[in-house]
Amino acid sequence: MKLTYFPIVFAAIMLFVSGCKKDSVERQTYEDDPKENLLKDSVFYWTKVYSLWETSLPPKDIDDLLIQSTLRDYTKYFETAEDVLESLKALTPNDPSTGNPIDRFSFIDREGVVSGEIQDAVATSYGMYLFYLNRSTDNNADLYVRMVDAGSPAANAGIKRGTRIKSINGNSAIDYNTQAGQNFKFVNDALNSSSMTLVISNQGESDKTVSIQSTLYSFNPILSAKVITQGTKKVGYLAFSSFVDVYSSGIPNQMYTRFENIFASFQSEGINELIIDLRYNGGGSTNTAEYLADRIAPTATNGQPMYTYKVNKLLQDEGLTAEGEAFGPVKFNKIGSINLPKVYFLVTSSTASASELLMNVLEPYMNVQLIGTFGSGGVKENTYGKPVGFFGFEPVLGNSEVELYATSFQMFNSKGFGDYFGGLVPDQNTYEDFLKDFGDPEEGLIAEALYHIQNNRYYNTNSATSKIASKDRLNSNKVIGLKAIGENASSKGMFKFDNKKVRIR
Repeated sequence: MKLTYFPIVFAAIMLFVSGCKKDSVERQTYEDDPKENLLKDSVFYWTKVYSLWETSLPPKDIDDLLIQSTLRDYTKYFETAEDVLESLKALTPNDPSTGNPIDRFSFIDREGVVSGEIQDAVATSYGMYLFYLNRSTDNNADLYVRMVDAGSPAANAGIKRGTRIKSINGNSAIDYNTQAGQNFKFVNDALNSSSMTLVISNQGESDKTVSIQSTLYSFNPILSAKVITQGTKKVGYLAFSSFVDVYSSGIPNQMYTRFENIFASFQSEGINELIIDLRYNGGGSTNTAEYLADRIAPTATNGQPMYTYKVNKLLQDEGLTAEGEAFGPVKFNKIGSINLPKVYFLVTSSTASASELLMNVLEPYMNVQLIGTFGSGGVKENTYGKPVGFFGFEPVLGNSEVELYATSFQMFNSKGFGDYFGGLVPDQNTYEDFLKDFGDPEEGLIAEALYHIQNNRYYNTNSATSKIASKDRLNSNKVIGLKAIGENASSKGMFKFDNKKVRIR
């Protein structure tokens, strides 16, 4: 069949509503907003077209949706386009690892956040990411900073990983127990405001008061890049928070140059081990995952299969999985002279999507060691579990203010493995040290990797080092209310930005 680009232009809203038998309890309809009606209908149609789980969504024959009244009969009971999308996500098959609908990923971006942060590398925020940390024996926790974007308003104010926030706008009652009783409204409102005044405390320094504004800044996801000497070994270490696209309109950009400079430095220093720190990296562009795979993989991978796509039958029938098409197979194109047999990845349950893709495509060709964390109660945590992705699409022709990200594809490595909705399983779990910065050899996850490099085995989890790290471990029960606060657009995202547009004939 041919899929027609469906602008869904309606004449003076719907003058005709198809007659149907009334339910015993009549459902409320929402048809008073012409602009939202158009968006709701468009989201329904295009989610059906692109969803990886298209066969689970109504109707059986997509051509039925070309009938205006039929489409509106599906969408008129929902107030917003987001409500329409959530109803469709709820119809996808259950994920065996959770028992819930498998599509927990699709979303609508009305503010251009994704294209701004992932494609254009700009963001508007304070640039800091918070959590609650329990460092005592009481049943409470204080507010700390776990990560700060380089060049952000927070970084410029002297805020860094491990900074404790003691008050916000004069309010010092920001401990976990107080804020949990208010559903974290005060902290949420402050972080979403245009400016605020903080009292902060950094280790070894006196408390100080800083005023910061939420402003537009160039988003640089590089947290640390250095060479660590471990015995006779030179260890390249790279930490970054997002897979910001390395191309702009097909041309290598500033992000590409940043990575190139880092790997050139690794090459010139002759590293013989490599640690990639993805602990808070929720993903981003597949272009960047491919670039990094080409940089990290052994020389012998050149020309070998990297990964393949799985898409729904509608897209398959359009020939989009053929060689050279948007969802065609991807092969390695080795870059540089780094030729290592092993790589270490530092991960948490926040490590997702493009991060997981990078690890998964390298696994068939080299020794990939994953070092993860313990969660609440000492439970070993996997990575997030998102082997699927999406691409931005304007559901309403000519309306660039809204983009639909319907989960459209799944990736499989050269061994055919790609079903890790329950997450990738670490080879070793330990405790993070939240008061030590990225790149610090004594930080828990980094120390675990360095120990393995030196001794070819991991620490015993009952060792003194593990116990020291556990002092400052995150109490997972105390982060629930703030887990999404300050996360960037790449959080749990894998975005396909490609020169080869998805062409629907």
